[in-house]
Amino acid sequence: MLKCWQAFIGLVLMLGLAASAGAQPELNLAQASQEIESKLADRSGKPADVRLVIDVSGSMKRNDPANLRQPAVDLLMQLLPEGSKAGVWTFGKWVNMLVPHQVVDEQWRSLGRAKASEINSVGLYTNIGEALEKAAYDLDAASDEYAKHIILLTDGMVDIDKQPDKNTQEWRRIVDEVLPKLKAAGYTIHTVALSDNADNNLLKKLSLQTDGIASVAHTADDLMKIFLGTFDAAAPAEQVPLAGNQFVIDSSVEEFTALIFRKNPADLTELIGPDQTVYSAASQAADASWHRADNYDLITIKQPLEGEWGLSVDMDDDSRVTVVSNLNLRVKAMANNVYIGHDQLLSLVLQEDGKTITRPEFLELMTITAKIMAGNNEEVLAEFWQNELTDGEPPLDGRYLEDLPTFEKEGVYELTVVVDGKSFVREFKHSFSVRQPFNAEVEKQFSDGELNFILKVESLSSDVRVDKTQIVASITSPSKRKMVKPLDLTKMDTWQTELMPDDEGMYFIDIRIKGSTLDGSPFESYITDVKFKFSHEGGFSEEQEPIVDPAKKEEKETKKAEPEEPAKPTDEEGEAEAQEAESEPQQPVPAWLLYSAIGIGNLLLFVGGYFIVRKLLGSGSSDEDLLEQFSEESVEEATSPKEEPKPVDDEEEPPMEDLDPATADDVVEEPEPAKEQEKVQEPEPVEEPQEEQLEEPAMDMLGEPDDAEDIAEPEGYDAVDDGIDDLDEMALDEPEPDAEEPEPQDEDDDMVAAMLKAQGLDLADDELDDAISNLIDDLDDDEEENK
Repeated sequence: MLKCWQAFIGLVLMLGLAASAGAQPELNLAQASQEIESKLADRSGKPADVRLVIDVSGSMKRNDPANLRQPAVDLLMQLLPEGSKAGVWTFGKWVNMLVPHQVVDEQWRSLGRAKASEINSVGLYTNIGEALEKAAYDLDAASDEYAKHIILLTDGMVDIDKQPDKNTQEWRRIVDEVLPKLKAAGYTIHTVALSDNADNNLLKKLSLQTDGIASVAHTADDLMKIFLGTFDAAAPAEQVPLAGNQFVIDSSVEEFTALIFRKNPADLTELIGPDQTVYSAASQAADASWHRADNYDLITIKQPLEGEWGLSVDMDDDSRVTVVSNLNLRVKAMANNVYIGHDQLLSLVLQEDGKTITRPEFLELMTITAKIMAGNNEEVLAEFWQNELTDGEPPLDGRYLEDLPTFEKEGVYELTVVVDGKSFVREFKHSFSVRQPFNAEVEKQFSDGELNFILKVESLSSDVRVDKTQIVASITSPSKRKMVKPLDLTKMDTWQTELMPDDEGMYFIDIRIKGSTLDGSPFESYITDVKFKFSHEGGFSEEQEPIVDPAKKEEKETKKAEPEEPAKPTDEEGEAEAQEAESEPQQPVPAWLLYSAIGIGNLLLFVGGYFIVRKLLGSGSSDEDLLEQFSEESVEEATSPKEEPKPVDDEEEPPMEDLDPATADDVVEEPEPAKEQEKVQEPEPVEEPQEEQLEEPAMDMLGEPDDAEDIAEPEGYDAVDDGIDDLDEMALDEPEPDAEEPEPQDEDDDMVAAMLKAQGLDLADDELDDAISNLIDDLDDDEEENK
């Protein structure tokens, strides 16, 4: 009989939600985008102020055994242009200024190279908060003449004390106090995690909320390249293209610096000038300086000859040649992080002696091309987009503008702009990440000697109120069984739940997010592309779809205007059958007509359904209780949202916290399902918000969020499992309709099935369970709005 009522509720739900599906606004990232635009305008064209903050805790002995932090810091010191500002701090328990923060010149570089050798791994703790504060020592009086950047490298978590509570308090202090001050003062924080065990959640918050780069060096060998990419974002330098082993220097270049990464560290690098002069580390040319490190060469040539230069070494793709010239390509600062669906504007000019060139006869000689490469990581990039900016007449003001394509997939993107002026060539490169507002991933965690799998979701937007946001995940197993689970908010501003897979194969996760922005506006967001493969031997392996193949771009654009049904999950062999019929696209209906029809239809369905169910249930005592329960809590609440449910007397229905373990067990064994169900559905006055949430997870799933600390308590599921059916048991683990041995249906089920089929809504049980969860959610929302 319960299934009959569920089917009826599902019918009403599908009709009711059809009208309100588009009413809930998606997450508006306009405020975050405006903040980034303001920051870009503020730092564009300013010299860099770079502050390196280096972790020297004892765990670095394991994660950086070769102490590659020393050559990485040394390289950045050599690359920083004169006239910029820089300083270096190290931290463990205490924070020390290793290299004074001042204007960069040869004396500063010499001191910095000597001090870099003192970087070690002897610290006892990881005091990230104080390290950031010491690096921003002039927070209230920092000069606006510089673009301020902090590069933070660490391999650990916030660790200032042996007591976990104090570390948690310090974590919150960094997020709630230190970060907002740095952000308001205009600092851009770039973070480098030198371990998968680092607090990547905190590091992402620091970076993304200040439009910095968040990187993870999975091995110590990655550190040099990541540091270099971070430096490019903090202090971009003008380059000339390095094609193969050749590059061209024009007469306007006063100095060039070649950074050459050797594929074979033992190789000797030789630089060959246009006049066939050979430079090497052993040569003593007056116009050349040569620094040879373990795996790279840094070569600077002053007043170089005009013409083609060559290199006689097998070099890495990260090699580059930067120039100092009075003829420059200036590109307006661009965001390091872009959200899916947002655009970037490319704006550039050519300048001579600091003035923008507007002469048509000069600009007509230019060929300016822009190209974007994209991929899931920096190692595998494919061409995503390309365009020529110099088609047509040159701009009167000398400024070239180009709208970059809309980014619809998250990943790593690299923009390259090349200006070919026949007598000179200039190149600009910019890497950025495209992200969703929320990130979801599956992590492995060991607890009490057991391996657990945790689904974790984190907010990547600074405009989300985490304490007013709730998240639900729908997990589809390889056998097509669906499980719906709410995620708990932790004290570290993430949401998570434990996964307990049993079937081997591919799992699919759809995530629904509902909450409020900082200004109180409601939003709803979705993550639909999370999938992983589970096996008893190998555990989890996450899979990522590649960025869209450019060869398929034309096909995608052709289909862009055609509405598509959401893709259904498939198994590994791709042999899964369709689970429900696809509906034909419908013509748009006027809003007033749609809502009027829905309102009248729902009213008729509620009235007719009441009598149908009453007839079906008969006069049995258990069925009467069940009918009374749903009619009072669901039907009356849906039709009269302003009426609050009548509270239950505490003496008649004790709250969950008053039940001892023995009593809870008795509840489980009580052979009265109707009464037990009544406890789940009927709201009870309780003293603690957490217990109310635990007793009714479905009711609070996406309604008004509880206090963050209450949501974070881990023992919630135990309390639920002791005596009450939880959301998982209500929502899943029922076989597909096409199972080999379907359960026999009585006449009541046949009547409901016929009713559903007549409405085109003959859904599977698991889909009805999802629908019921959403209905309860929407009813809660209506009740809150009418209070």
